[in-house]
Amino acid sequence: MSNACIALLSDFGSRDVYVGVMKGVIGRIAPQARLIDLTHEIPPGDVRQAAFRLWQAFPFMPPGTIFLAVVDPGVGTTRRPLAVRCQGFTCVGPDNGIFTYLLEGRNDVRAVEISQLDALLEGAARTKSGTFHGRDLFAPAAGLLAMGTDLEKLGREAPDLVRVPLPRLLYSDFEKTVHGQMLLADRFGNMVTSIGVLVSTGDVVRLEPWLPGCPRLTLPASRLRVRLGNGTELPLLRTFAQAPSGAPLAYIGSDGLLEIGVNEGSAADLLTLAPGSQVSLAWN
Repeated sequence: MSNACIALLSDFGSRDVYVGVMKGVIGRIAPQARLIDLTHEIPPGDVRQAAFRLWQAFPFMPPGTIFLAVVDPGVGTTRRPLAVRCQGFTCVGPDNGIFTYLLEGRNDVRAVEISQLDALLEGAARTKSGTFHGRDLFAPAAGLLAMGTDLEKLGREAPDLVRVPLPRLLYSDFEKTVHGQMLLADRFGNMVTSIGVLVSTGDVVRLEPWLPGCPRLTLPASRLRVRLGNGTELPLLRTFAQAPSGAPLAYIGSDGLLEIGVNEGSAADLLTLAPGSQVSLAWN
């Protein structure tokens, strides 16, 4: 495990030294660990976006990856510091719902509350603050796990993990419609929705739901319509270039989720879309 992969995600940004310090702590414990920066530009305290970004990155990480995720508005409170192991990956971070999407539907979850670092790092110089658990708790725990330390040695079992509410993904057979919501805007202003995972195959689009509340569906591609919460309907196209410059469109994004964009523009600005706004995929 000494060359294990640790994938880091935080809301620390790149202006301050916080991310570099966490990497330094890991490097002192597990110098051969491979570090991948997923992003450090999560909006401050936005646990839900962090949870989604982890889900988005997960399929492309090496087997056995340790996800070190620190978006922690409750730092210094009674919220628990966690290490969580599932078959094929491990998570380290606060018990605030940040791992909700990664753990959804899994029955192989083992979680402990990180409390035994002093014993495991006996003799090593350690700092302890009430405001930087990324440095003082989570990075050391990730480093120890990368070196092969058993999960159970980090602390006692932690049941009943905190979960954030899952996004909306509901199917109405009567309406012949899948109802979802806007999740977030990427840096280009494209709005990612909860509707998916969608796979286009010839004349049909298969829906393989990534969330509970919707069955698997096979939909007629030629009859699909995307409707925003204000009643606006958009064409479902394959590429941005199929829409005129400045025109809005819907498309299947790289993660298989329905997205709303504007060719050479920002859907978030042009359509005044916001997280939580309704969106539907209909075929009646």
